[in-house]
Amino acid sequence: MHGSRNDFDEDGNGNAILPSPGQPSPHQKLLSSMVLGDGSFEASMKERSRLRKEKEERSLAQVAMQLTAAERALTVETQRRIQSTHAIQKSCTEKIQEMEKNFERILKERSSHMEERLASVQQKVEELAARFEEEKDAVPKDMELMGKELREMLNTFQKELAEERADRLKREGRILKQMDDHSSATFGAINEEIRERERISHVLQTRIDDNERLRSQAEHDLQYMIQNEMSDLKEMIDREKQERELGDDEIIMALERYTQQLQSSLSVISS
Repeated sequence: MHGSRNDFDEDGNGNAILPSPGQPSPHQKLLSSMVLGDGSFEASMKERSRLRKEKEERSLAQVAMQLTAAERALTVETQRRIQSTHAIQKSCTEKIQEMEKNFERILKERSSHMEERLASVQQKVEELAARFEEEKDAVPKDMELMGKELREMLNTFQKELAEERADRLKREGRILKQMDDHSSATFGAINEEIRERERISHVLQTRIDDNERLRSQAEHDLQYMIQNEMSDLKEMIDREKQERELGDDEIIMALERYTQQLQSSLSVISS
């Protein structure tokens, strides 16, 4: 009922029916039931506040779980990469040490063989010198023949020594190249592991940033919705006050009680 009309009922002829003294009018009864009610409005407001808080807590819990899972995955992946890098470094060190031992063993064997051959040649030279001293006066032709044989042996030995030196240099070059190739492959694998770890770290950091952004957006949307509902309630109260300002003093007092009850409900929502 609009505030410009009186709180009187009318009979069939349009005549106003006055209420009995001490008895509230129908409009007063209706307004009292709206203001005092049975507590359903306040209970509804409390229930909406509780549901809104539960929804916000669930959203925050989900974001916290996602952040914890992402941090745990990042820690596990980092440990796995570190262990893999250590294993690769250990394997490379063992292989390099093994190749160095083989190289030293080969050099020792070759040096021992060359020393044996040199000793054999030296012995033959000494034998020839001794025979030369013994037979130089008796058999000059044999001496010339022995000298020729000695020169041929020396030439052959020098040739074999040069070939052995060239072969040894080639083997050393191959071994060094294998070591260099293996070292390059090892460093390449290590760099690839580092790049892969950085990529995974970047992906996990991106997921963490996205979760943080979604949480901030959810908080912003929730605040926006609460502000809109508060604005709607305030507009309803303002309209109700404007409609009731044209009534009598009893209606104004009832509106004041209604406003106080709304403010109490809003305090419950804010808490």
